[in-house]
Amino acid sequence: MHESRKLATAQQQFQEDMDTLSICGRNTKTGTPQDLALLRLFNNQDSTCPGTSSNNLLLISGNGAYDRTGNNIIEFLHALQLARDNNFVLGIMLRYNTWVLKVITEMWMPVQGDGWEEHFEEAFCVKIFHSRDEMKGYNVFDVPTKDLFMYKSSLPLGDYIGHQAKNLQTLFRHYNNGEGSMIGGGPVQDMCSDLNAVFGRHYKETLYSAIHQRSLEGEPGVHAMERMSKRSGCDPTGALRMEPDYIKSILAPLGMLRYPIVLISDGEDPSVIERLKADPDISKVLRVVSHDKGWIGGDITLAVLSNVFIGNPASTFSGIMAKTRLALGFGHNYLFRAKNQSGEWYTVCGDTCVYDKEIMGAMS
Repeated sequence: MHESRKLATAQQQFQEDMDTLSICGRNTKTGTPQDLALLRLFNNQDSTCPGTSSNNLLLISGNGAYDRTGNNIIEFLHALQLARDNNFVLGIMLRYNTWVLKVITEMWMPVQGDGWEEHFEEAFCVKIFHSRDEMKGYNVFDVPTKDLFMYKSSLPLGDYIGHQAKNLQTLFRHYNNGEGSMIGGGPVQDMCSDLNAVFGRHYKETLYSAIHQRSLEGEPGVHAMERMSKRSGCDPTGALRMEPDYIKSILAPLGMLRYPIVLISDGEDPSVIERLKADPDISKVLRVVSHDKGWIGGDITLAVLSNVFIGNPASTFSGIMAKTRLALGFGHNYLFRAKNQSGEWYTVCGDTCVYDKEIMGAMS
């Protein structure tokens, strides 16, 4: 790319970072004064793409994604971090079945027009390849996607949060609104669809809380929460069961029991919904996202844009939702709770814990 165009692109990206970001008509805190300190630091650090002075190429290709969509999003974020930490070029093979392009374009960065490849490259500091022949002169490293998921950056926590937050902001600056297509063809869905389904035409201004409840396939979920409890100090069952007293301990002090409470559930434990519906305070404002109307992208957006978010720290999706909320400047994220000696619920681990590799492990 010509140097003058590079400068113009960098200036445009910096201006985008300064502008307040609105998603589905709801304003975020991105570009507001509390966001600028992070941006000042990381726009300087990230102004040069990794690998500009290196012949080492970290390549993502094929359809061999590790596990489910939540893990795949983490794998992409970890790949971006691995390339930056080691000054590698991050390369992506452009094929209809390349897992990372399928995952990302399903929710963000829809294919629109002839300039899509260049736009994707500029947005994430990556290089798209069409064949192995284009990689001549590079030292190519094919890293298994499970290794990407397991990658833990050695950066200090504050620096790691800054880099990850920028990438999450970039994703949501290009959220799908139903226009364009996925990389393999086929139309994209609207990331705002769950909001519209739950609240109708008032979704832009409605105050609401979101509960992201995951049972995590029964016994494996119990063991995952036990491990999380040992690392963070949180209760081993509270975020799994989502009992009414657990929910009300969060929402009542905030005055949010008067406003809609949206439950996003995997449906594996029907007793969770039954208990919430039976509670006289919660039942009056409870709304459940039905599986026939909701979808992964809509669920993520619904949780990310809520005024209060309650999630499960052992769930990759809850972690992504909480990380994105922090990247967009939203507080009131509740994942790590425990009871004190008086039987009262309290937060044991702050917002940044979802990025902490000592607590979250590979999900950080």
